[in-house]
Amino acid sequence: MSWLDVGTKEDRERPPSSSKISRQGVYSRPSNSAMVVDRRLDNILRILLQPGAADPNNADASSVYASAATVLATLTNPLNVSLLSTQILVSPAIWEENFDGLKAGLRVFGVFQSATVGKFESQGSILSVEEWISALVRGANNNVPRWKHLLLLGGVLSADQERSQLPRVTRTSLEQAFCRAVNLSVESNARHELEADVLSLVLSHAIQCLSRRAKEAIHYDALLPVIVKSMYNSREGFQSGYFLSTIDHDIMTVEGKLVWPSKSNSFLELQQRTGRPMFVAMSGLARLAAASIRHSRDPMALHQFVDSLWGFSQVLSAQWKMNGLSEVPMSEEKTRVDEESLKATLPVVWQILKAILFGSTMILQELTARIAESSLLSGPDHGPTFSSKVLLILRNFYFITSRLAPNAFSSYNFVYLAAIDILTTYPTLSEKLITDIAPAQAGTIPPTLPERLFDLYFLNTVEHFTYSLPQKVNEETILPCTSAYLLPSPDASLHAHFESAHSVMLSIISAPKSADLGARILPFYVDTVFKAFPACLSARQFRLAFGTLIRECSPPQEISSLQPHLAEVIVEILAERAKVASTEPLGNKVDEGAVGLSEKDVCVLALIDGLPAMEVGTMERWLDPTAGLLNSVGNEGSKGRIRERFWDVLSGELDVERAEVAARWWTSAGGRDKVLLRLGKGEGAKGIRSML
Repeated sequence: MSWLDVGTKEDRERPPSSSKISRQGVYSRPSNSAMVVDRRLDNILRILLQPGAADPNNADASSVYASAATVLATLTNPLNVSLLSTQILVSPAIWEENFDGLKAGLRVFGVFQSATVGKFESQGSILSVEEWISALVRGANNNVPRWKHLLLLGGVLSADQERSQLPRVTRTSLEQAFCRAVNLSVESNARHELEADVLSLVLSHAIQCLSRRAKEAIHYDALLPVIVKSMYNSREGFQSGYFLSTIDHDIMTVEGKLVWPSKSNSFLELQQRTGRPMFVAMSGLARLAAASIRHSRDPMALHQFVDSLWGFSQVLSAQWKMNGLSEVPMSEEKTRVDEESLKATLPVVWQILKAILFGSTMILQELTARIAESSLLSGPDHGPTFSSKVLLILRNFYFITSRLAPNAFSSYNFVYLAAIDILTTYPTLSEKLITDIAPAQAGTIPPTLPERLFDLYFLNTVEHFTYSLPQKVNEETILPCTSAYLLPSPDASLHAHFESAHSVMLSIISAPKSADLGARILPFYVDTVFKAFPACLSARQFRLAFGTLIRECSPPQEISSLQPHLAEVIVEILAERAKVASTEPLGNKVDEGAVGLSEKDVCVLALIDGLPAMEVGTMERWLDPTAGLLNSVGNEGSKGRIRERFWDVLSGELDVERAEVAARWWTSAGGRDKVLLRLGKGEGAKGIRSML
């Protein structure tokens, strides 16, 4: 039996008969050596009985907590250790109702942690470490609320981070007591907000100090909703997203610019929130929630978590849409927001929003990994439901994600793409998701920025589903919602929409189930691409478009059987465009890789990109004309870049059959001389790379 369980409550609290109790309640023995300590104990007990003396928001009160830790570590009478331990946990000086309970709890956690470290460092003490801890734990008696036991036990365990200071038996007993206290609290669902917040914070600090066996004893299915409540719904956490609603009351328009003053109440409250204990510990709480998901045994606990996060994301998105800041694109902030707001206030709100996104993504990454690894969770009873809701959550967070270049956010990409992969195996439920996230008014561009961001998320997402969806869905749902963003627009904030819409069109044309639709829309789309480039379509997207179109219209693709000559027609149109295209540099409006190239150069490169996808006979017929277009380029720098690309395709991107044709053309049909025309003497195919 553990020493934590020995004796009754009365036995643990009754002082030995040889002791005497002073009027202040301090247990003392006849020894004069304890008089100094007893006096310090008497002083700290007197302070702890004074309401307001240990207000955690008062800088002067720090000395109270420091003194309590010091005295606690130096006590040699186990009864006094228990007495002071109890008083710290129930003292009105610390736990007065109008105090900041969470900050006080964190201070108390620190007291027990510091006192334990001090005890470890003291050598030759009358009271051994094990005896001292035994007395300390007895202070958490039945009169102390269960959740406060966690402050004491967690503080002691956290002091022994390397698990090397405490005797093995003592540590094991402490871990068992700690986990038992955690389970008793979470099984009652931590009814009070302060209890849930303290439990979450203490466990996030202490869990790394627990042994593997102790961690396995925690009831994670019951713990998960407590952590989620603390993170997302409590006043100390993200406040269910309602913190955004207070901002709009203080936003003004001055001389045509939005102003959110740094002295406004909403900003001061938000700034103060970023220093709160719960907010500071958000990454640790997210890791704790992820661990709960990893060890969860009940799928319904996971469904409950996803529903809670989905609900939070809906409220957050709705609150953001009602905020004046939501109508300012990131690219226009410098011209539409005043300087003070740009430098002082906006960064704070985005800091909080990014913390929400990063923490949520960390948790969803663990959930998605579990779903992908489990045949049960990825099966029809759970997989599509989980995946759909994860994608809906990411949609609601997209106003944050869109500022962060999500392609560089590996955790986000994993969650997003894994959810899509799972859902695409269920076409009926995929269709339902697409219908749910489709723009409310197809064929029009919404007037508000939040709705346009929803449209961008739709375009980015449906691109991954067109391959598995029936042609009817692609034609009746996706195409109408895409059409509005295919038309060139001078609005720079719509550039991402424009590129995404073109990617959706290419994905529909590439979908085998939609071959008939692809053949019908392809002429219209080719015309659209030419109208869009170079004013609104990047050189990268232009080249990708024609490379894809040539491939999808060539054997063995489905469209080639419906329209056998379509690939040759597309190549012919592209070549004719290259002959008359502008030779002026495109400037800075295109992607970085095309800077310095002209419209003509890009058309020639697009033709070269399409060579590996052409039917063998078509490719053979177009090698000479392509070399001729190469040599019609006047700018030597551009010609060198195109020549290198031509060589890359001929030497490394063709299959065996096409490579034989290319080699024959290069060596026997004059291809080498046409491609290397005007190169220096002795610089043949082997020297092309070193020259360029």
